Amino acid sequence: MTAFKLIFSIKVALIFMLLLNLEICLAQNEITQKPPFEEQFKTSFRTKPKLDVKLDNRFSFIQDNDVRTLGVKVGLSFNRKFKLGVGYNWMVNSVGYDFQDEAIAGPVNLEYFYYSPYVEYTFYNSRRWEFSLATQLGFGEASYQFTNTDGVDIKLEESLMLSYEPAMLIDYKIIRWFGIGTGVGYRLIYYQSEGVNENYSSPEYVVKIKVYLGEIVRTFTGKEWQIDD
Repeated sequence: MTAFKLIFSIKVALIFMLLLNLEICLAQNEITQKPPFEEQFKTSFRTKPKLDVKLDNRFSFIQDNDVRTLGVKVGLSFNRKFKLGVGYNWMVNSVGYDFQDEAIAGPVNLEYFYYSPYVEYTFYNSRRWEFSLATQLGFGEASYQFTNTDGVDIKLEESLMLSYEPAMLIDYKIIRWFGIGTGVGYRLIYYQSEGVNENYSSPEYVVKIKVYLGEIVRTFTGKEWQIDD
């Protein structure tokens, strides 16, 4: 493991431990007030769901390069406790690669995109803070791409990628319309077909900007819009 990967992994581990300790403290403070998980599950899915829309950034690394993956997610929120949906994710910054082929005259980039069914469980919720455990499964494709002299992208090699991404997330509502979020997790590639040889498994941290559309609609129209806040 290189020094970069080691330092990055240590930082992610420290953040994860901090969030885990915070989770334990919150759970201990509310253990006598919160109903059991099974009761929360049954009660939440009896309520009318609201639309859940979010945009997140996941930062990790490939070949010692910082990699940013952008994700758009749409789903349903049940009682602000459980969220189910699907997302689309793509690697924003391509990673340059030295492809061994005499016919290729120019840089070759690593590309990656995937669809991701997701589930989130919010174990603590207050007026400003929200703490969640989340997981998503990834179904997508990685490839080496070359841009020829005509500006056309050509795939040289490609691989089917299946991934599993657990994470712990924290959201903070700054004002009634906007908030920020962060978290730590890990992207585990549990299946990769032949073609692309790079290792996409990596620790990752999440950065989110939250827009509370329901609050914005209520502020300007006085009407309720079924979007999760």
